[in-house]
Amino acid sequence: MRPAQVPSGRPLLVGVAIALVAVALALAAFCWWGLFTAAGRRAYDEMAGMIPYFAGIGAVFALLIAAVLLAIRWWLLRPRA
Repeated sequence: MRPAQVPSGRPLLVGVAIALVAVALALAAFCWWGLFTAAGRRAYDEMAGMIPYFAGIGAVFALLIAAVLLAIRWWLLRPRA
């Protein structure tokens, strides 16, 4: 009996990239709320203000990882000579 064929990871790469973009959007929205609204500044004052700041940094990293995954997918699907 042959083992089951493992599907290529290409659709998985796109799915993970889409999920990372969704997470990045949520983190960026939280960062904006925490840093640029009066309610957010009241909720996260003093040293707690680092929480929305680092959420914004996490959003940037999530977007970078999503871009790398999409670049890998593009590289795997490129036409070969």
